[in-house]
Amino acid sequence: MHATADRKDVELLVEIARMYYEYGLDQQEIAERVGLSRSRISRMLTRAREAGIVQVTIADPFREESLLAQELQARYGLKRVVVCPVPRSSRAPLAWHLAQAAARLLRELVRDGSVIGVCGGTTMLEVARALRPLKRKDVSVVQLEGTLSGKGEALIHGNEIALLFARAFAATPFFLSVPAIVAHEQVREALLSDRNVARVLDMGKSASVAVFSIGRPDRSSLLVQAGYFSPEEMDSLVAAGAVGDLCSRFFAEDGSVCDESLNRRTIGLELQDFMQKDFAVAVAGGPQKVAGVRGALRGRFANVLVTDEATAKQLLDV
Repeated sequence: MHATADRKDVELLVEIARMYYEYGLDQQEIAERVGLSRSRISRMLTRAREAGIVQVTIADPFREESLLAQELQARYGLKRVVVCPVPRSSRAPLAWHLAQAAARLLRELVRDGSVIGVCGGTTMLEVARALRPLKRKDVSVVQLEGTLSGKGEALIHGNEIALLFARAFAATPFFLSVPAIVAHEQVREALLSDRNVARVLDMGKSASVAVFSIGRPDRSSLLVQAGYFSPEEMDSLVAAGAVGDLCSRFFAEDGSVCDESLNRRTIGLELQDFMQKDFAVAVAGGPQKVAGVRGALRGRFANVLVTDEATAKQLLDV
């Protein structure tokens, strides 16, 4: 008799679970059909899950990206990784997809009182354009490197990016209106002795959030377009082991500075300054930037990474 009662109880649980999960009836409709209260139906659905009659499987289309992010975070000791999906049918450039993901992440990271440091570059301009207004109190935006002047894409420099960031977060912008690279160390020292320049650099060093991309050292670099390097000089940097640059400072695959003489003529944060940030957010992807991103992660210049699936896989393939 007891076994029969148990069987009927299980059959009722199965029947109620089918009506709810397969037929789409709500709990009140089920209650009316079987002559029980709605609260009783709710308890029975819970029992059905606990007994294993109902087993939930979540089809997560982003599961692979999520697993890649976890692996990257563990491999490189990162605070946060976002691996953004890039649909094969998308006509938008990779930088656009990365920028959208970075903009969403920044809404979480930027709090009241944050100081946000920004670098230049085409990817960074995409990030700045992707930001949506989000009012925060007492936020400041500061340039982390000197500006580029030149023709074509080289005109995309930190001033414009800093201004767009400031507008998005209702923030005050602070500009570093000096060249990114100068001809002589003495010129750099003279510029750094200026009180306003020193103040902006100090603010950049204290910024809690730094956002940047990783430049690739080849003839298409903005630094070549702007005339800071000849194509041959850039080739020499690559031959010397440069795999990427951060704020116009070139580094090798192990994260070490690639050209000390050039580094002493560059105006902006030093590479080690990025290691002190609460959030040093690198936004970069694509096959040409894998070596640079890997070098930046090995150098500990970034503790947050926004990248794409293909780049993530290559960063793990070592």
